[in-house]
Amino acid sequence: MDVVKTIVFVLLGWLLGLLSPRIIESIQRRYRRTDLRKSLFIELEGLRVTLASLLYVIASNDGTVNRELIELVEPIMREDKNFRESKPTAEVLGSLLKLTDEQFAINVAPKKPTGPISLKKISVPFLTSQLSSLYLFSPEFQRTALKICSRLAIINEEIDVAAFNYKKTFDRLPQQDHAIVVTNFIHSYRNIFGLCRPLIDDVNLLLSMKK
Repeated sequence: MDVVKTIVFVLLGWLLGLLSPRIIESIQRRYRRTDLRKSLFIELEGLRVTLASLLYVIASNDGTVNRELIELVEPIMREDKNFRESKPTAEVLGSLLKLTDEQFAINVAPKKPTGPISLKKISVPFLTSQLSSLYLFSPEFQRTALKICSRLAIINEEIDVAAFNYKKTFDRLPQQDHAIVVTNFIHSYRNIFGLCRPLIDDVNLLLSMKK
């Protein structure tokens, strides 16, 4: 009987020896994932505010601000807890939402594009630096994070195109060519606007994921 007990204890010790590193690794992985998610989510919340601001700036410049857009942008600005500087903008937008449709139409009347906008490229340095650590998360989390990086790269390409065409307006161009260049950078702004909406959806999706 003692021999049997000894064998059982030896086997248990052997199994624990095999399993302990995996258990420890699993615990460490969980804690690391939690820490990464906290930092990543702060950056993503900042990205969402930036995208919402960009949507409003482009629409204001293009004369296409409407109630639907403000209903999208205002909660992002108001509910953000990490970037308090967005609160004054949220208050202004919130006051517009309280207007009747007639009052809203008067305050936000459609107009022609007002000209060039100073746009800066958008970066997510923390997410970019942690791409090799995404394996800690679920496949869906990984796919969504990579999609965000991809969409952001396309937006930055459009920002480059817009900046290039804007600089061309300072060249001595024939009137017809100048008009084409202006049309091109306005078209780039509209492309950026169209890309920001689905990117905000992707960010919202990622922020809703727990792992």
